[in-house]
Amino acid sequence: MKKAILASVAMAAAAAACAQGRVQLYGLADAYVGSMRRSDQAARATVANSNGMTTAYWGVAGTEDLGGGLKARFALESFFQTDTGAMGRNAADPFFSRNAWVGLEGHWGQFSVGRQTNRLFVASGQFDPFGGSLQFSPIMLQTWQATYNRAVLGDSVWNNSLQYASPSFGGFRVNAVYGLGEQTGNHKNNASLTVNYASGPFAAVLAAQRVEYGPGLDGVTPAIDKQNAVLAAASYHFGVAQVYGQIQRTRTPSLNATAHTYQLGTGVPVGPAGKIMASIAATRREAGHASHTRRTTWAVGYDHNLSKRTDVYAIYLNDRLTGYGNAGSVGVGIRHRF
Repeated sequence: MKKAILASVAMAAAAAACAQGRVQLYGLADAYVGSMRRSDQAARATVANSNGMTTAYWGVAGTEDLGGGLKARFALESFFQTDTGAMGRNAADPFFSRNAWVGLEGHWGQFSVGRQTNRLFVASGQFDPFGGSLQFSPIMLQTWQATYNRAVLGDSVWNNSLQYASPSFGGFRVNAVYGLGEQTGNHKNNASLTVNYASGPFAAVLAAQRVEYGPGLDGVTPAIDKQNAVLAAASYHFGVAQVYGQIQRTRTPSLNATAHTYQLGTGVPVGPAGKIMASIAATRREAGHASHTRRTTWAVGYDHNLSKRTDVYAIYLNDRLTGYGNAGSVGVGIRHRF
């Protein structure tokens, strides 16, 4: 009830501000039907679900010209579940779960404060033919999806974060984020640095982060107190196809655990409105002298634009984990931007 009231107030405020030309209301709705099963899952589930290719969200964002090339900016964004109408990705999410920040922008770049999207998460999704899908992208399932025993800990959004985003210098852009854990007497803070490069058909990214708070990290006992992660990724557009590659490594010292994840993928245009997507990812986990595990996931799909704002997609996903057999999933969905 409280979230519904907040949504109504936010929508009304956005409408009033939009009339003055200062604020934009936008979002995306995504839903799919499918038959889903992981390799380590005993039974198959038939679902009508949300967030097939993109996690659904809505938001308001705006700018104010302060003169001298300086602007004030803000963004307030909420995830929602298209299949049930519930706010957030889950019950633990705050109302503005996707982003809630305010900042200044100038010729020197942008500085912002608030709840902001994790840049390692963004970097991985940028070099993925499935665009960072948390249901059908092999690399994102293995590194970010909890049900797949994700390699990367922490959330895809950081609370209490300070972010600097540089302007472009010769094709290079830098993002630095520091997230405050706000724990008395305990330096439970997150930090990340991302360097992007783009020139013609080639693009690449290097990203590193250290997390000490968020999902998967224990804030009470030293069981899992921190994790370090690094990512290197690149893509090249050959005209007839775009090829993607990623390497990720995570290290969790308190568990003496290391995970290495590799991904290769491609996107091939089909006519003026279609695209074939294919990707494979493999994660190898090592925990001290314990037995190693390996997970291999691959997917192939087709995405078709019905207009500039609406597309439909069909995807097949195959998953195999050490000690289990192959399991397949299939989904068909629609996505609309507004």
